[in-house]
Amino acid sequence: MKSIYFVMAILASVTIVTIVTMSVQQVYAPRDCGQCAAFKKLTTEFEKDVIDAASVNPPEPDRIQTLFDDYDKNVRMIFGLEPTTEGDPPGETEPSEDDDEPRTPGTP
Repeated sequence: MKSIYFVMAILASVTIVTIVTMSVQQVYAPRDCGQCAAFKKLTTEFEKDVIDAASVNPPEPDRIQTLFDDYDKNVRMIFGLEPTTEGDPPGETEPSEDDDEPRTPGTP
């Protein structure tokens, strides 16, 4: 008789975990956004252009870098993000008071 209760408890636990998992996944499911169509179009064009630039013999790395820079700028414009200075990820380093060495934000 105890084994029946044990099996029923396991089935109930599995059912509850399954229901909770499915509910959480629905909450975090991706939603369409207003900028998504423009982003998808831009990405498709970027991929096509990079493939074209890479298929040339010899490949044009400068052309690919230019395409990437343009793509990065356009993605930032689509999503309203601030542009970064070239070669510096945002917030990575700040100039120190003596301007000789960069420092990490939050350090004296």
